[in-house]
Formats: sequence, structure tokens, C-alpha cells
Amino acid sequence: MYRKIRDLLQAGQPVAVATVTASRGSTPREIGAKMLVVGEGQIAGSVGGGCGEAQVLWDAVRCLAEGRPMMSVVDLTGEMTEESPTNCGGIMEIFIDPMLPTDSTRPGPPSLRVAEVLARSMDHREPVVLATLVAAPDPLRFPLGTRAVIWPTRQEGIEGLPGAPLILERAAQAIAENRSRRINVPVEGVAGEAAIFLEVLAPPEELVIVGAGHIAVPLHRMAKLLGFEVTVIDDRSAFANRARFPEADRILVADIAKSVADLRIGPSTYLVLVTRGHTFDQAALLQVIHKPAAYIGMIGSQRRVRTVFDSLRRMGVADEHLQQVYAPIGLRIGAETPAEIAASILAELVAVRRTHRTAHRPRHRALTTREREMREPRPDPEGWPGPL
Repeated sequence: MYRKIRDLLQAGQPVAVATVTASRGSTPREIGAKMLVVGEGQIAGSVGGGCGEAQVLWDAVRCLAEGRPMMSVVDLTGEMTEESPTNCGGIMEIFIDPMLPTDSTRPGPPSLRVAEVLARSMDHREPVVLATLVAAPDPLRFPLGTRAVIWPTRQEGIEGLPGAPLILERAAQAIAENRSRRINVPVEGVAGEAAIFLEVLAPPEELVIVGAGHIAVPLHRMAKLLGFEVTVIDDRSAFANRARFPEADRILVADIAKSVADLRIGPSTYLVLVTRGHTFDQAALLQVIHKPAAYIGMIGSQRRVRTVFDSLRRMGVADEHLQQVYAPIGLRIGAETPAEIAASILAELVAVRRTHRTAHRPRHRALTTREREMREPRPDPEGWPGPL
């Protein structure tokens, strides 16, 4: 979104940025959801659709015309009828910030500067927080929309916000938890508190697909739709190539274990091991099992998983590390075809992304006969030229 905002501002186009900063009850979008409004109502993104989004749209058009931010409260607690089918039962507070190509008189870093540094941080895979004043008891002293940009080791514009020490402390927590939040801070000399929205921008989540077989092809396409950066690793150029993986961000054709060992793996890395044999799975898993990945999943039947785990235990790998591996991989949806298996894997990734393992399922579930056949591919026959 901030790359798009940067491009619009550089082209001289004002843009209203609507962000869900708080919600109560059942609402269609989560905190941090964002919609851009340009011109007289062209939009990108969504804050929930329906009549509530229409209200935000027209509030945003007004903000652009007036050049000042506002809070739009979307109340979805009314009775659900044919005239109002989108009443989910909750309330959203959506802060609308008009970002102008030139707003040098605005407190804090100007809009174009904010968009440029946030986009650059994403390009460099550097986590950052945008702190925005969304409510204040003294708006003349602390104008709504005053912003600061906060990185783990530095900040810009923090002096324009009240409660700076508390903001920096809570911003560090937000980065560590990768979760945007709204906080209240004291305002010196004034009764009441100011509200600051801390928007966390983390590096894009990366999916590393180890193995370039039949399941990997639909998996990489689906993952791109879900916003993952995708890396494909295999030691066979006949399988790992641009023709088979046109949407992959990176394709590595090299020794599997070494390639996996050289990866930079962090809390935003998801690893899917779908190689052609359990020895390759084991070699790759040994390189990553101690690393802080968001997700490590390994394909295979219960027998294949047990074989790999027993071997790793003999090598000294503790059960607490083995318990971090999702195996057999994917949610149990009765998947049979490569595309269906890929869908079950992506569904599990989304569950991990959204629930942070709170709904983790038991290991070693029973597989259908077809799943066992699909998940234990035979070694390539002698002279096999490559994939069809």
C-alpha cells in the first residue's frame, strides 16, 4: 500500500488513507485494514465493503477536499434486514488521513517523506512502525494526523507526539509481536489522554518451497495470490525453472541441503518441504529445525514422517524441535490432486498466520489411500527427461 501511496504522491495525486484503528464486536475487517481513496471516489483496498465502506468513501472524499484528517465511526450494530444485510454486529473506528504531495506545514514528517521511507523499509525487509495521532484532548497543541516513523534502532518525528517514551516502548513491543495496535498516552498539562495508532509494517512473508515437483507448481501460484514472496529450491534444472514457476520471486537450482542452510530464516519465513524423497526432506529439515521460522511443514505419510523423525532423534534433535514441524503437511480436507494438496497446505499457512498456532492440530493424522500415493512420489526412473 505504501509503495502505491508513494507513487501517487510522486505523481502529484493526493490520496486519502483510511485505516481501521479500533473495532468492537463482529466486524468485517481487522485492525490495520486499509483503503486508499483518490479523486472523487476511486478506491484500492477495503475496510469491509457494503454501506459502511460507502460511508468511509464519502468521508474520505470530504477529507481530501478539506485537507484535514478525521475519524469515521462505522456502526454495524443495527438490525440485519434486506435493506441492511451488512450489519455484522460491531463498530469500527476508521481514521482517514489525507496525504498530499506537498504538506510541509503539517506537523511531523510530510506525507511524501513518510511514504518514501516506509516503502524503502519494505524494500530492505526492515520492520517499521508508523505512529499516528488519531485522537487528542488538545488538537490545537497536538493536531490530529501528526506522525512519527519508528524503526527498532531509530525514529523520525517522535518529538511531535505526546508521551514519546511510552510510544517508543510500545512500538518495540508491536514490532516484536508483529501486530498493529491503538494505545493511549498521557498529555502533559492536559486532562485526558491522546490516542496513538501504531501501524506495524513487517517485511513480506516469504514462502520457501523446497522441492519443485507437481505440488510445488500450484502451490507457488496460490501463495502469490496470498501475498507471499516465493522461493523455489531444487537440484534439478528440468524441474526448477522459470517456465514451470513463472511467478516465483527466486528459483535456486543447487544442492538442496546447502541452499536451505544458506537461507536467511526469520519469523516471517514459511518453509514447505515437498521433495522427491525422505532423505532430501531429512537433509533440509536438519538445516532449519532449530531456526525461528513461522512455519515448517513436511510432506509425507505417517510412515515417512516417522522415518525422518526417528533418524533426526538419533542425530540428537530434541522432541521439542520436532514438535514444531507440521507433518503430515496441510489441513485435512480430503485432498487428492496436486492442486488440492497445495490448497490444503496454503490453508494451513493461513491458519498459522492468523491464529499464531493457537489452533494447532495433532501430528501424524491418518491419510487417505490417495493422499499416501500422492505424498510418497517414486524416485525418478532412469533416463527420465523431466516433467511433462
